[in-house]
Parts: sequence; C-alpha cells; structure tokens
Amino acid sequence: MTAKPTNQETPRDEKLEAARARLAATGRNQPCFCGSGKKYKKCHLAEDEAAAMPGPEAPDPEEMVAEGWRLFEQRRPAAAEKKFRAALALKPDWGDALVAIGLARLRSGDEEGARKEFNQVLRVSEKLASELHASGAKDAFSRKEAQAYLRASHALGCLAFDQERYQDALVDLERVYAVDQGAVGTEARLIAGAALLKLKRPADAAQVLRVASESEAGAGRAAMSLGLAHFAAGERDAAQAAIHKALDANPHFATTLLSRLPARLTNLSAAAPGSREEAQGYAQTFGNAWDEAAKSFLKEIMADWSASARKASHAAVPPSE
Repeated sequence: MTAKPTNQETPRDEKLEAARARLAATGRNQPCFCGSGKKYKKCHLAEDEAAAMPGPEAPDPEEMVAEGWRLFEQRRPAAAEKKFRAALALKPDWGDALVAIGLARLRSGDEEGARKEFNQVLRVSEKLASELHASGAKDAFSRKEAQAYLRASHALGCLAFDQERYQDALVDLERVYAVDQGAVGTEARLIAGAALLKLKRPADAAQVLRVASESEAGAGRAAMSLGLAHFAAGERDAAQAAIHKALDANPHFATTLLSRLPARLTNLSAAAPGSREEAQGYAQTFGNAWDEAAKSFLKEIMADWSASARKASHAAVPPSE
C-alpha cells in the first residue's frame, strides 16, 4: 500500500497551485483552513504567500554576455570578463563567451591570455569551419553562429601581424576571407595584403587585395593597397589605375599618407567612406608600408589625378551663352 505523500513530498507545482487557490478563497481574518481555530493571517497566510511566489528564474547566459559587452564598452574589461566567464560556466564551450573573454583579456593588455581564449574558439568551431568551407560560404559573418569563429580568427591574425609573425597572420586571416567577402573579410584581406608586402610577396598581395578592391566594403582602402602592391611588383600602369580608383573613392588618401599624422588613432569603424577620418585610419594602419619610393610615385600619381579631375570638372560645366 502506497503512503499518502506529505507536504514535503508534494510536487512544487501542486503546492503552488494549492497555495494560490487558498489565497484567492480565504480572507485574512477568516478561520484558517487547517482547523487550528486561528485566523488565516495568524496561521498559514505567510506560508501560502511564500509557496505561491514564483521560483527564481534560471540565469540567462545571453543576458550575461550582453551585460558584459555593456561593461566592455564602458572600458571596464575586468568586470566584463567576470560576466563573460559566468555565462561560460552556464554554457561551456560557447564560442560567443570565449571570444568575448579573449577580447576582454586583450583590452586588459594580456595578449597571451587573449590568444589562449581565441584558440579555444577555433577548437570548438572545427565542425562549423568545415561546414562553411564545404558549402562555399561567402557571407559567413551574416550567420550568428559563425561570428565568434571569424572574430577569433581575425583577432589572432591582428595579434600575429602586430608581433611581426606575418606568416602566422596569413594563416589566421585566410580563415576569415575564405568564407566572407563582406566588411569583415575585406578587413582581413587588407591586413593579409600588408603582411604579404612585409614578406616581399607583392604579386601575392595584389591577388589577395584585388578581391577586396571589388567589394563595396572598404573598396577605396583596398584599391590604395592594391596600387602599392602593383608598384612593389614593378607594374606601374596597374598601380596607377588602382590608385586613381582609390582617389576617386576618397581624395584624402594621398594627402594624408604624404603628411604628418595626428597622434590620436582614428576610429575606423566610425569613419564614413570618402572621409578624411577614413584616410587617416588607413594611413595610421598601413602607412609604414609606403616607403619613400612608393610615396614619390604617389606624388606623381596625385599630380596626374588632380589634373584629370580638373579637366573632368571643367568638362562638366556647360558653356555660358
């Protein structure tokens, strides 16, 4: 014979419903349902109110990461990392949390700690990476599930480039632009092109940069670097054509490269295409690739482009009657 369950053995949902029913049906000053002879408020009211309260909601790792990014934007990387790690504890091997921790480590100046987290992202994304390559993806960053993988690969490439490990940078950056031809892939191609120029491989740089120069995202900056790659390869006509294309997109590129740069770094993500800020960001990032010979060539191109622009402007003005 099965024993009747006690209150302690009653499932929580049943206790909650029973407590809510009693609260709805019993006045505070009415006799308690238990038969004690006491008023409800002096007996089981507090217990029923506690039982009827909904239990605490489980922490949401997505909300934790969002809060972490708010702290990150406030330049509080240590506090942000705590939120990211709390989310990771609830959702182990989650790429979004891992890459966030890596970026927080990077903001704190811990490059080795950041690299460790980014490599963890690559480890947990192996299957996804294979699927992206097998499908011939060209817009991977538009897929939420792929963003952590691309961010980690891009960050590793930038770290390697800054440490002059150019061959390693190429491996990391190719992971990005092999599956994305949008803004993220274009940025990866720009840095890969600079790495190839550092490795004295201008023809390979031109091949990587040509695709980026045909993209809407960063096309002017890519055309500028493509012109440099052609010049380094001894292809002056191709260099001139690419630089003309870049100057048509943003006439500030040449003057900024040939002048002294402001000490404060430009926020490229906020720079509008065709703006002086975009040109300053390009020069701050890639200006050291333009040696004196390349700058002399750029001065020639600038003079030629300015003359062509003036002719085009005069031709556009209708003759006066």
